[in-house]
Amino acid sequence: MSSLLFYLFSLFINLNTICLILIGLGIVLQLTSFKEKGRKILLIVLVPFVIINLTPVPRILLYQLEHRFPQQFELPADIKGLILLGGSFSLSEPEINGRPVYNLAAGRVIEFISLAKKYPNLPIVFTGAPLEAELTQKLFDEMGIDKAHVTIENQSRNTYDNAIKSYQLVKPKPDDKWVLVTSAHHIPRSVGLFKGAGWNVMAYPVDYHAPSLELNKLLVSIFDQHNGIAWKIVMLQWAGQIKNYFEGYSSELFPHP
Repeated sequence: MSSLLFYLFSLFINLNTICLILIGLGIVLQLTSFKEKGRKILLIVLVPFVIINLTPVPRILLYQLEHRFPQQFELPADIKGLILLGGSFSLSEPEINGRPVYNLAAGRVIEFISLAKKYPNLPIVFTGAPLEAELTQKLFDEMGIDKAHVTIENQSRNTYDNAIKSYQLVKPKPDDKWVLVTSAHHIPRSVGLFKGAGWNVMAYPVDYHAPSLELNKLLVSIFDQHNGIAWKIVMLQWAGQIKNYFEGYSSELFPHP
């Protein structure tokens, strides 16, 4: 069941690309004896293509994900430590001229370092892939983060691995409350998986990308070139949440505070 749902969502994840391919096919058919079929294809695919690229729908959906959990400004006194999820670096080309190459989720590690400096006595856990761990440790060293406070988990391939492998490494007590730091759109799925793995986490969303729902901001976003990216991000997160819920890795379909 979960695999079927994930497959169906994969079509939605790549819907923009599928539409572009079909639009190209429809245009080509206009030049052949299959002109009528080409016209029908164009009429069908133009609707989702316009919704994704020329309406604020993707940004509204992204906004809902990013604001599912409230932004935190001060941490409770009983916090045991800070957890940072990988995903801030480009792994296809990790360094240029000896400097790390960041991706659209760079806000994760940037804001985490700020938080770690604000609470320098709290233990830190980083969880991610081997190369991510190496780049993050280098950045921590440059930013003056005390190595004695840092635990690195470097064998994770995805968020499920992040939750399970870091739990096995740290072995937190049930009452230990940890702060989970990742991109705001990634928070709901991450919280579900970390709670499912046994962690007691408080969400700390960072790295926001969706504009507010004010009418003028939404109107500006209509012709934004990033609408297609926003759509893909939302569909990826929902596909993961549905899969995690039906496979029993998360007790909630849409985790909440």
